[in-house]
Order: sequence, then structure tokens, then C-alpha cells
Amino acid sequence: MDTNIRQDAYDKIKYKIIHFHYLPGQKISEKMISTTLDLGRTPVREALIRIEREGLIEVIPQSGTYVTMINIDSVQNGRFVRECLEPNVMLDAMTKLTPEHIDKLNKNMEEQKEAAELTQTDRFFDLDQSFHGEFYTVAGKQEIWKWLQLNNTQLNRFRRLRLKVPGLNWATLLTQHEEIFNAIKNQDVDDLSYLMHSHLHLMLDEKETVMRYYPDYFTRPSQPE
Repeated sequence: MDTNIRQDAYDKIKYKIIHFHYLPGQKISEKMISTTLDLGRTPVREALIRIEREGLIEVIPQSGTYVTMINIDSVQNGRFVRECLEPNVMLDAMTKLTPEHIDKLNKNMEEQKEAAELTQTDRFFDLDQSFHGEFYTVAGKQEIWKWLQLNNTQLNRFRRLRLKVPGLNWATLLTQHEEIFNAIKNQDVDDLSYLMHSHLHLMLDEKETVMRYYPDYFTRPSQPE
């Protein structure tokens, strides 16, 4: 089987889970996914095996396959990892930013604003991802970014869910992205450090609000906070 077909099936199914097209606790099946996504049963089956290993689905014998709940412990651990890694990546990117990178990031920021104005949640999240991922690329740390996308799926689910909660407007994210980008362009190391800490701490500030609004989507914390 073509590797691209396998990857396409994996990418599409994982996207549906992270973007809440398939909801936590929802029962899914090879047949349903094959039909709705117009994919062959074999690549779907292989993709589900990979996605199960990542903890996004679970197979319950004599019952079926279900999208897992969001594990809040894993969300918090994922945020901790990002807070340890990303400020250093940003500092590295600061020394390597070219006019071409700046143009690309400017375009991304404009598209973020447009997506926010049109309340395009999927598009806004994807642009948010691209914004952060671009700095890993600038710093020559694409492998780390890919590792994070593979291992930080619970944090990404939380971040995507946050966009669905009324009252948590997107202006906060847009403003923080603009300030981070400006600090990097201005070579302002101290400001960048503070801004990155605030940005990556936002998940902790908003955690209870998100969990209160979608209580059925989460497993409860198993460790003291």
C-alpha cells in the first residue's frame, strides 16, 4: 500500500479527533470512518492502530472503539514541556530570523486576525500551530516540533477546545502572538522571556473555565495541583 495513503488516513482521522469533529467518548468504527472520509478500510485500520498508541482512542473488547477523554494530567505535563523548550527555541530563532521568515509570519498573523473575525475555529487553531511551528523551523528544530505534535496531543486537544468556550475570546491569543513576534523582531530578550512565560502559562489560568464548560470531556486530575 502507498505510504501516502496510510499517512493521509492517519492525518485525517487525527485531525478529526483533535478538532472535535469526533468527540471525547464518541464511538467510532472503521466502517464509519471509511465511509465519511472516503478512505479504504485497510489504511483506516492501520491509522487507528497508530492513533490508539498515541492515546487518542481506546478499544474496549465486546464494545467498540471510542475517542478517549482528555487527560488533564497529560495536558499539564505537555504544557510544562513546552514551557521548558519553547522559550529557548524562540531565543534561537531570534538570531536566525530572515526577511523571508518575517514575511511569512506577517501573513500568518493577518490570517489569524481574519480567522478570528470570521470565528473560524479550525482555521484559527491551525494558524496558531503554524505560528509556533515556524519558529522551530527558523531555529532548525523541526524535529523537536514534530516530536511535540506526536507526544503533546492531549495539550493540543485542550488548546483546541479552549477556542470553543464562550467568554474566552481570541483577542488574548492574538495580542500575545503579536507581542511575541514584535519582541523577536526587536531582539528584545527580556521582553520575549516574559511574554513566552505568560503565553504558555495561559493554559493554567484558563483550565478550570474550560473544564467547567466541558466537564464530560475530561478525566479528573490524579495528582495534586
